[in-house]
Amino acid sequence: MIRKLLTAGLLALFVLFIYIDFGVGVETAIVLVLGLLTLLWEPAGYFALTALGFFLVYRSVGGFVGLFTLIFAIQYIESVYLAKRNAPAEHYYVLFAGTLLAIPVYYFAYLLSLYAPSLVNTAVASVFIVLLYVLFYIIVKR
Repeated sequence: MIRKLLTAGLLALFVLFIYIDFGVGVETAIVLVLGLLTLLWEPAGYFALTALGFFLVYRSVGGFVGLFTLIFAIQYIESVYLAKRNAPAEHYYVLFAGTLLAIPVYYFAYLLSLYAPSLVNTAVASVFIVLLYVLFYIIVKR
């Protein structure tokens, strides 16, 4: 029951931030339809994350709003995956810790971009987020 409520809450936050980023439009429809299809077909979630990343870069959405959109999207899609497998609570803790680590990483990348102007802080932060995600995925798999 708690797992389903958590997934529903993360879906609500995901929808809210998608609406804040894109408003009502084609981008919102594509990402939300793929996100909702995650409940029925797990690979749709990864397509939703890919589409979301593409649209965030295309629309130049960054900062806190873009960062939290990605955080809630990853948390929602992975919580659906964990709920289907009745994962223990520790897996949810690792998921939340891993995704929330994106905030200090983003600001580290921002500070780094001040001294190296050729680096775009969102691109560097995206690389760090992906690396953190892969690291936590490997840890949870063991």
